[in-house]
Amino acid sequence: MVAHSLSFGAFVGAWQFYAVQFWLRIQQKAPITIEIDLLQIAILGILATWVVSKTFHVVPGNFLYLAAMFAFAMGPAFFLPQTVDSLYWALSLPGVALGTFGSDLSFAAVSIYITSSVPRSYQGSAGSLLVPVQNLSSAVMTSVADTIGTKVDQGPSRDIGLTGLRAIGWLWSRGGDGCGARHRHLDADPKEEEKEQVTWYVHVLSVLYLVG
Repeated sequence: MVAHSLSFGAFVGAWQFYAVQFWLRIQQKAPITIEIDLLQIAILGILATWVVSKTFHVVPGNFLYLAAMFAFAMGPAFFLPQTVDSLYWALSLPGVALGTFGSDLSFAAVSIYITSSVPRSYQGSAGSLLVPVQNLSSAVMTSVADTIGTKVDQGPSRDIGLTGLRAIGWLWSRGGDGCGARHRHLDADPKEEEKEQVTWYVHVLSVLYLVG
């Protein structure tokens, strides 16, 4: 859950918000064009959910997580070299596709994994905590990304320039790499230990959610 929340926060906070800024301010695209370009997010989300439903009972969950983090980390590779004149089909399209597929693949996998790794009485709480945790991580990562972008390249009107947006793209990439390394480490954990970890996370997050 921790790795997924960090990767999802990096995807939404350190990519989606600032990718739209890049298209609007740097490439001067019309808002309706950006909306059409982002339609693939919904399509790939459905595809990722279908893939998990067909493979989760066959492929170990950690392998699905690693595949998701690999796709998630490869997304920024298509955004970092972008310029004012970059074509959408050459760089933005595969970057959005990989980043979205990785994020949604991990969400579908973690939804099944966490609800099946806790006692039945906690399954509802475990599933309902995913969205608040994602919202919190997205807010935190957006703040971190904004701080990095403004420190690297801030224009006279306080807008983040192209160099700052690339620095934010590196944050997105490092988020995927770090979460992938975390899951590669967890791959060696015994099943009972993983179940105890997930149960502990649910207890702690339930308390934090109630306090917040």
